[in-house]
Amino acid sequence: MGKVTLYDGVIAKIATDAGEAGLRGALGKGEQILKGDILNRPGSGKVYGKHQASAPGEPPAKDTGALSANTNADEQIRREGEDVVGRIVANSAQAEALEKGTERMAARPFLTLLATDYADELRDAFIAGAKE
Repeated sequence: MGKVTLYDGVIAKIATDAGEAGLRGALGKGEQILKGDILNRPGSGKVYGKHQASAPGEPPAKDTGALSANTNADEQIRREGEDVVGRIVANSAQAEALEKGTERMAARPFLTLLATDYADELRDAFIAGAKE
């Protein structure tokens, strides 16, 4: 009978690699959901010229497409202590104000909807990515 020994370092490396692959899968799915659904919804708020804005609490209504074009999964996976972290980044001047609101405007969350409304899909994408 043969003997196979897996050292802790090897097991940790396999787990980290699978975790990173799963995270990349979830990030890709998150970007797809944002661009294909959340940031592509029509507004139901006030009309400003030709643009119908979103109502408070809704994701931002599509106007110029700049928010969607500048919202992407960051390709760099980072280690923060014991955690492996990936990010979806909204590099748009208005992104933070829309997500969190301001003293003059109620929030139009879009990034937080991924965690609240799409958790099952992101989990499934993580699992599928980790299995590859």
